[in-house]
Amino acid sequence: MKTKNFYFTVAILILILSSCHRPDDNFIERNDDDGDGVINVIDECERTPLGVPVDSVGCPLED
Repeated sequence: MKTKNFYFTVAILILILSSCHRPDDNFIERNDDDGDGVINVIDECERTPLGVPVDSVGCPLED
């Protein structure tokens, strides 16, 4: 009976540990500090003034 309890406990522990959250190495930060709609990772012009239209890399559009 002790052997069955041992294996049952080990099986439960394996299930619990295998379901633990692991950090994702492919995590991409999606913050947009200057609020221009372009995430910081690809924003080439940081601190764009609020309300200024920007291109796909976060730089102000030329008139």
